[in-house]
Amino acid sequence: MKKLLSHLAAFALLPAFAELPPSITVESGNIRLRLDAGKRWNINRIEWKNTLCGIDTPGAHYGAVYRPADGKFPIGTGHDESGVGEKLLSLKIFSDGREIAPSGKIIRGKQIRIERISDIADLSSQTTAVIENDVIRETTRITAKKTVRLDHLYVFMHPWSPRFDRFHAVGPDGKRLDVTFKSDNAFPNRKFVPAAAWYDTKTGIGAATFIRNIAGKKAPMRYLWDRRSYRKDYLCDYYHATITAGQAAVWEAVTGFFQQTDSGKWVDDAELLLKKLASAME
Repeated sequence: MKKLLSHLAAFALLPAFAELPPSITVESGNIRLRLDAGKRWNINRIEWKNTLCGIDTPGAHYGAVYRPADGKFPIGTGHDESGVGEKLLSLKIFSDGREIAPSGKIIRGKQIRIERISDIADLSSQTTAVIENDVIRETTRITAKKTVRLDHLYVFMHPWSPRFDRFHAVGPDGKRLDVTFKSDNAFPNRKFVPAAAWYDTKTGIGAATFIRNIAGKKAPMRYLWDRRSYRKDYLCDYYHATITAGQAAVWEAVTGFFQQTDSGKWVDDAELLLKKLASAME
């Protein structure tokens, strides 16, 4: 019942999108993503080679979220606690350059492009996700409609599956960080690291994401939240800072996947993939 009400609320916000199905699935190569009404048709599930990597439980949010300095609740994708939530203004999906009207069928192509425009209270969000060559390339542009004092701003929230039990990151200075997940609700990392990877020792499946700033950064941090339900990765910026009217912050994240059954070699594979992802941004 709660899921149905969530879908109805989403449709109520979007009279122009009455034809949108509750879920939209897109697929390119070995990557399959799902967009759901409850998350304003933002990414809500990531699969690679038919293996669930990015989970889709009700509390596992993707997208962008912020909390005003004087607010009690987060506002943004999947978060409606404040009573404001996110309002989708435009959604376009392209397969190999051709716009596709979403239906109950899976949208497939060598290149899939998802373009979203939304309002998140006093911020505007423009997001693009492109899937091609087994890589997900996400761009998020957050623009302030008025000057807002923020407690924090989160972008590129990825709730990775608890199947991943290892983590590896490389900082901008080349310093490496290795973590074995404990599901203890701790934050093993809050420093900004552009390159990070997750690995499942049982299956040998790994995911890696490289993040860079394009414009408007303040003092970015990259949070890693070690929970029993997920291994969440998200960029935090504008922590206890002000974003002025008209100001824009633009970030890009590129994610790829790999499989290495020898757990003694996974870090080397992850770093090789991360270098490729970084070079793809240039």
